[in-house]
Amino acid sequence: MTKPILKNKERIDQLFSTDVKIIQNKDVFSYSVDSVLLSRFPKFPSKGLVVDLCSGNGAVGLFASTRTKAKIVEIELQERLADMGQRSIELNQLQDQVSMIEDNLNNLLAYVPRSGVDLILCNPPYFKTSKSSKKNLSPYYLLARHEITTNLEEICAVSQQALKSNGRLALVHRPDRFMEIIETLKKYKLAPKRIQFVYPKQNKEANMLLIEAIKDGSLDGLKILPPLVIHKDNGEYTDEVFAIYFGKETGPRAYMYVLECADGSLYTGYTTDLKKRLKTHNAGKGAKYTKGRLPVKLLYWESFNHKNAAMKAEKHFKQKTRAEKLAYIKDKTDTAI
Repeated sequence: MTKPILKNKERIDQLFSTDVKIIQNKDVFSYSVDSVLLSRFPKFPSKGLVVDLCSGNGAVGLFASTRTKAKIVEIELQERLADMGQRSIELNQLQDQVSMIEDNLNNLLAYVPRSGVDLILCNPPYFKTSKSSKKNLSPYYLLARHEITTNLEEICAVSQQALKSNGRLALVHRPDRFMEIIETLKKYKLAPKRIQFVYPKQNKEANMLLIEAIKDGSLDGLKILPPLVIHKDNGEYTDEVFAIYFGKETGPRAYMYVLECADGSLYTGYTTDLKKRLKTHNAGKGAKYTKGRLPVKLLYWESFNHKNAAMKAEKHFKQKTRAEKLAYIKDKTDTAI
């Protein structure tokens, strides 16, 4: 299955540092930066068994599939989210490695051997429930974000039962629950080993933390990693986060470019060689669209350190109206040719 049927309001998104595609629906569930960071944080076993608790639409486990050859079991209580995850598994043709289970995580041992799991990943509900809780109107997000069907205590208890001795639990959570997280981990003989605080911008308070614990491990040797900042002051990703989303620079720079055709229309593409690509277009070999609208001239370009970033910029630019495209180019005249 390479093209699953999308349901109402669904779309397919991709983490551009990988080939993995995820079925999303903003009204039901969409992964965010916390899922991406969690899938890149822990030390992955080269083989064995990995479990993704509270898996939502399966993003964490699917992203993790690029970092290990281990079998990955995802478990999600909500039928709608589990269905999205299953179709994403099929979309990526990962059925031999990744499986989705629709069930309560308290039943995990019905699907995996006790003390048989090498790594557990969990992006859990962050918020305790109370009468004053700020609850999302969507029932899907309500269950995903608030401790209604599970909580930190249950997650640690299940992890303690399922993990091998020296197996690892990796969580992404809220800094305001840091002390509770540490105490709960210790209660279930899960020794915290690596912690990283995540900040939306410099000089802002941390709004996430990543933590990795080892079952039956020593309480000595805890490492506090350098802080991870998500955005620069101008709103762009920091270099570290950009590399997570788009991959490190592995080859020549890439470009999103805009051509003005002979009939005045605009064409957008990406390339790693602007001069060669322009010559190819004017030779009638660049694209079917430009072939009948020659000659073309280079109107604008942007440079990126990875082709996937250029492809994303191309995609976003194509979604603009002609007026929006021209306004965008005008605003960026200092970088245009």
